[in-house]
Amino acid sequence: MATTKRARPHFRVGEFANGQAWIIMENFDGDNLALFEKTVGFDLRPGTSYEEAQRIASFLKENLVTVNAS
Repeated sequence: MATTKRARPHFRVGEFANGQAWIIMENFDGDNLALFEKTVGFDLRPGTSYEEAQRIASFLKENLVTVNAS
């Protein structure tokens, strides 16, 4: 049986060259998951402002406790 590893994520906002905001997920602490060996990000709907992206990142920080991998 595989052991499940857990890491606490950190979310921050980035911007593409065209100004489109996106959310970047990084490992804050916990297990070193292979998932975090590369940049993990989430594209937001076109037109999402930087401020709205900040609110989304804050929501994720407050509500997602861990990322799990087996």
